[in-house]
Amino acid sequence: MKIKKEIKVGLLIVIASGLLFWGLNFLKGNNPFNPKINYFALYSNVEGLNISSKVTLNGYKIGKVENISFTPGNYGNVLVEFSLDQNIKIPDSTVAQIYSLDLMGTKAIQLNFSNDSIFYSVGDTLLSETEQDLKEQVSAQMLPLKLKAEDLMVSIEDAMKVVREIFSATNKAHIDKSLASLDRTFTTLRHTSSELDSLLSNNRGRLGAIFTNIESITSNLKNNNEQINLILKNLSSVSDSLAKSKLLSTINNANKAMESVYNIMAKIERGEGTMGMLINNDSLYNNLNKSSQDLDKLLIDLRENPKRYLHYSLFDFGKTVVVDESGYNPKKEKKKKKKKKNSDDSSYNNVNYKIQIKSSIKPINIKSQEFEGLKNISEWFTSERYKYTVGTAYTMKEAKKLQDSIRAIFPDAFVVAFANDKQITVSEAKKVLEK
Repeated sequence: MKIKKEIKVGLLIVIASGLLFWGLNFLKGNNPFNPKINYFALYSNVEGLNISSKVTLNGYKIGKVENISFTPGNYGNVLVEFSLDQNIKIPDSTVAQIYSLDLMGTKAIQLNFSNDSIFYSVGDTLLSETEQDLKEQVSAQMLPLKLKAEDLMVSIEDAMKVVREIFSATNKAHIDKSLASLDRTFTTLRHTSSELDSLLSNNRGRLGAIFTNIESITSNLKNNNEQINLILKNLSSVSDSLAKSKLLSTINNANKAMESVYNIMAKIERGEGTMGMLINNDSLYNNLNKSSQDLDKLLIDLRENPKRYLHYSLFDFGKTVVVDESGYNPKKEKKKKKKKKNSDDSSYNNVNYKIQIKSSIKPINIKSQEFEGLKNISEWFTSERYKYTVGTAYTMKEAKKLQDSIRAIFPDAFVVAFANDKQITVSEAKKVLEK
């Protein structure tokens, strides 16, 4: 039996329509061969959520939104019906959260399972939650920054008020004066620095000598460390001995002695006793002074004219010498003049004192401003240094007097001695000049 073409075409159309219907539903997520179970959730806002939107679990699609309807009896909430595979069981307290799939605002439902061992029944209404969209999240993140920016602007405004107050006309004048004072201060500092640099450069040799002397002193201290320790030990033993001695009784005895001295001095002040009369009575002092002068005259006359008082032919006491009341002896003065004359010979002239005023590693021009006002400046070289002296003296008294006058210009000036233009020690010069 042959089937007519019309029947074949009709069957083909029916089969094609069925396949088309099934394909469309499959593309929408409806699989008629896979049974579904439905659940519900209430939301206050379902913006961006559409029918056929995904229902996911941990990012995996397990269902889709079947229907979205408005329920006036639920205070304006929107009821969303979604279907899941029948093999999925939803624990109690699971939350159906609407979240954003992408930046374009596409929404889906995400199931956040709880750890409860009790499960929802098919058709139950789940707990709902809506995730903030990108705009709300950005607004939430930017709100603290906005508040901080507003606070910052207020602070900047307050700071600007302070700055305007500081740079007001009155304060500006004060600031200008302060800057002028600072400029003068820096100018003074530059001038002082220049003078200090000049002072150091001019006295570099003296500073070198000072540092050399300091180094010599520290070297001596180091070399005599054992002796210093011994001295400290001796001082320690002396202090221990003093601590063990009867110092308190000694002080008490000293106090008693001081009281006795005070009593004696009080009696003397009141004129009691010989000392009191001597101090308070001028006549006794004058008599004693006159007697002392007469005794001096008698002793001088006795020394010069012993024959006046001792007449023995066995001894010859020499000639009689006339001595006046002041003790002047013409012959003695003549001997002194003769001795002074002999001291002016060449052996004395070759030994003299000079005043050293400066020492330098490099030579200094004698006509330099450093020696302004000085005459008879001499230069000699010894121990790798140039040394400069001024003046000449033949007695230490004259040398000291010359040294004191020169120290007004050179505070470190000191006395040196020479023999035949060679430096000798001052003690050696004293043996020759002041013997």
